[in-house]
Amino acid sequence: MEPQAEQYVELETPNGRTVRVLTRTSPRARRLLLTVGAGGPKLSAPAGTHPSTMRAFLRENAGWVQKKLRELDLTGRKLSPPVPGRAETLAFRGVQLPVRWESGTFPRVRVENSEMVVSLNLEHPEVSRHAQRAMRNFLVAEMRREVSRLVAYYALLIGKTPTAYRFIPMRTLWGSLSSGGRMALDLSLMLAPPKALEYVIVHEMCHLWVRNHGPRFWARVADAFPEVDEQRDWLNSQGHSIKHEISRWIGVRMD
Repeated sequence: MEPQAEQYVELETPNGRTVRVLTRTSPRARRLLLTVGAGGPKLSAPAGTHPSTMRAFLRENAGWVQKKLRELDLTGRKLSPPVPGRAETLAFRGVQLPVRWESGTFPRVRVENSEMVVSLNLEHPEVSRHAQRAMRNFLVAEMRREVSRLVAYYALLIGKTPTAYRFIPMRTLWGSLSSGGRMALDLSLMLAPPKALEYVIVHEMCHLWVRNHGPRFWARVADAFPEVDEQRDWLNSQGHSIKHEISRWIGVRMD
């Protein structure tokens, strides 16, 4: 199937706010469809739709976009993807860090002096995509290091070790374990307090012994990780916010 064509278009709402709208064309689309969700405004259009048609449609619906953004702003969430060079913050390991953008030849993210430093060519036409890729690479590398350390520790308590790891954004799950023992973890857990990631790792490792969620399973989890209830409650009440936040930063669609 022909891949979707995507680009960002700037739209000015009636109150003077400029927002970035992700526009995409697809052979599966049958009409123009405008939505506002976790990743910000999105416009889908049938393949072959002229960009001027999409821009005109956005201008006609600018008031509706403004209303929806206002409704979601009241929840305290940022909606649009970060704009390289503009002031931002990002939670990392449970701590909200200011983001500092700096010019650099190669895209790179690092934590330095209690700041999240994003280095990239700020003048490049694909700077937003480069920023998303750099952030994803950073989070995957950090998660791989932390998971390797925690798995080695808990293997002594649990008695079994996953055969492989995979770190990806997940819409609803926090982790999963294949029949072959391969563990997948939600990448947004790197934004959560460290104990939340620790709990999910223990949870999945205990599935190496018990595949269901019966009493024997929860007894194993509690033996290895006594804070199970506290961290499960945190994920249930706060987890949506980190899934939403990572969708902004690495470009995944969570709605």
